[in-house]
Amino acid sequence: MTNVSPLLAAAFFLVLAWMLLRIVRYGSWRGALFGASIQRTVGEVEGVGALVTNNFLRVHVLDGPPDKAIGIEIVAKSLASYQMLPITLSLTRARILIDILQSATAASHPSMPGAAG
Repeated sequence: MTNVSPLLAAAFFLVLAWMLLRIVRYGSWRGALFGASIQRTVGEVEGVGALVTNNFLRVHVLDGPPDKAIGIEIVAKSLASYQMLPITLSLTRARILIDILQSATAASHPSMPGAAG
């Protein structure tokens, strides 16, 4: 049997308390990870992945400061794992992302309607 250092135990409980306070403050686990409450989920797109994994991207409107206006949640799920990457964007950065996606779409399929921009 090993003895747990009181300092290590205190650090563990401080981190746990900090995480619980963020969950309460932002209303959900995902809100805590974004650092802002989620007002609403705008949509979800499923990605093409391997047969055993499901990948998707969700877009959220956040109730946060101007630098945390949009939340992008990238999720990869498989039989034994779940990975979530939260990304927050300001409105300016979100518009830059829109331009990048439109450019990529136009470059990869120039004959698609609406791909020209």
